[in-house]
Amino acid sequence: MKITDIEVMQVKAPYHQGISELMIRRNLYQINYVYRVYTDEGIVGIGDDGKQPDEVIQRYIGRNPFEFINGSAPTPLQQAFYDIMGKALDVPMYQLLGEKVHHKVPIAYWSIDMTPEEWANEAKHAYALGYRVHKIKARPWFEIVEQVQAISEAVPANYQLRVDANDSFETPAQTLKVVDLLQEYNIESFETPIPQKDIEGYVEIKQHCDVPITIHFGNPDPIEAIKANMNDSFIIAYPDSRASNAKYEAAVSQAAHLPVWLQIVGLGVTTAYVTHLSATMPNATMPAITLSCLRENALVKPAIQMEDGYATVPERPGLGVELDEDALDNCRI
Repeated sequence: MKITDIEVMQVKAPYHQGISELMIRRNLYQINYVYRVYTDEGIVGIGDDGKQPDEVIQRYIGRNPFEFINGSAPTPLQQAFYDIMGKALDVPMYQLLGEKVHHKVPIAYWSIDMTPEEWANEAKHAYALGYRVHKIKARPWFEIVEQVQAISEAVPANYQLRVDANDSFETPAQTLKVVDLLQEYNIESFETPIPQKDIEGYVEIKQHCDVPITIHFGNPDPIEAIKANMNDSFIIAYPDSRASNAKYEAAVSQAAHLPVWLQIVGLGVTTAYVTHLSATMPNATMPAITLSCLRENALVKPAIQMEDGYATVPERPGLGVELDEDALDNCRI
């Protein structure tokens, strides 16, 4: 089997009506890329997001997709290669990665910083879609207590919040102040409250905080982080979302008995890809982030459905989804 052509389609997949104007104003993730990889055996694989230079794409023309079974190609191409391999063997993608340990995988909703009212509306929307964890961006120009309180009043008590400060809490003392202010709310975890290079600061936070602390894998060196016991979990596959990298990071975290979540931004194909990856990782027990939930249409069918916070891993060959051609035609640039 040989790859004969790789088609790249530039798309602008609309956000759902409640946030469309805000996301346009912020210019966040406006342009996406959808890929079709063609083979000489008539099997076509699909991938999405992440623009690849033409010289990179050309490197794969004439190659056998099975050369990349270890997941070392750029993510959208790797998605398509796994889709082809699974279809060729008539097996779902996860069987190419290892033993399936999760039949369903958790996925979280996501929001940029917003007013309390906007966050509350988004939380109601997310809950109705089946999400049960919501990653929110804490920022100093909004009062975090008012925002969290607004969400908590808008949704049932089983709805959890993942507070991502992007190190804007700055110091352990400031972090612990926020922790104290939010202790009565259903907080799943705090993500990167202070700069990740501050190992001693994280150790201090952990000594006085019962809420799990999560950091991005790789900064600082994960072995240093694990030895220092500075965090309770890792975010993996970001920014390097190749399958080989994600599996390595999950394995290191598992050896330290730490849970992980995958964070790979994309559309519906990426979400399907994340479910297959997570299905083979015993410690991928925290809800993943893909952001496809924010779109009016994630451009795949069947759509990935959420039920009580979980998505069922597709069982059809390859990624288990196909492009929604009508929706794709409506948003191609």
